[in-house]
Amino acid sequence: MKDKILYLGTESRVSEFLNIKGELTVTQDRITPEAISMFDWIISYGYRYILKQEHISAAKRDILNLHISYLPYNRGADPNFWSWVENTPKGVTIHAIDKGIDTGAVYIQEYTDFDKEETLSSSYQKLKTHIEDLFIKNFESIRDFRILPKSQKGDGTFHFSKDRERYNHLLTSGWNTKVKDLKMTDLQIIDEVEKVRTKNNKNWMDILRVAFKHAPEEARPILAEINKSDGQISKLLDQLANNNNNN
Repeated sequence: MKDKILYLGTESRVSEFLNIKGELTVTQDRITPEAISMFDWIISYGYRYILKQEHISAAKRDILNLHISYLPYNRGADPNFWSWVENTPKGVTIHAIDKGIDTGAVYIQEYTDFDKEETLSSSYQKLKTHIEDLFIKNFESIRDFRILPKSQKGDGTFHFSKDRERYNHLLTSGWNTKVKDLKMTDLQIIDEVEKVRTKNNKNWMDILRVAFKHAPEEARPILAEINKSDGQISKLLDQLANNNNNN
């Protein structure tokens, strides 16, 4: 009897391959835990909905996600964009979905090679081709437990969609912008540090006011925002320390 396979996302070479390997259902719609429990394998590729713990618990095996970054770097949104802007490792990863965002154990991952004249669009297409090739080549080994998952190591990086807004000025030709032009100059990095520090100074004042009112529970979320901003500053200073531009 063929495995019942649920493919979450738009049709691709991956779904064409899975259609040969089992009894395939393809959907881009929101799925229920009850529906998840009816399948032997669930593959997520470009699926726009977050699968919660109840979905994960309902699955018979790990739900596999195809992510176009070299995890733990560039979890979340726009992984290709951030790999160039922050000069982090570039590649693709097949991993298990857990309660975090792109934090699950890794089954297999590879670095991706790029040409010097790549654009955001061409590098994105190259990543898609790579992740699809990687899955097609290794799915049977994953299915037959010849490839086992390993926990991610290191802190890596994470981004929300809104994080890209302050860097949109780098997209001089939209997604056809050459990736070599996405690197910020020294002065641009310093400007970003200044913006984050300015915002963080207000956060410090807010938390002091709350603290003086003796309300520690209210202070905690503000402290979380401060820690987030400090993390942004650390990444920007790392870029500045390793930047080759002299502007």
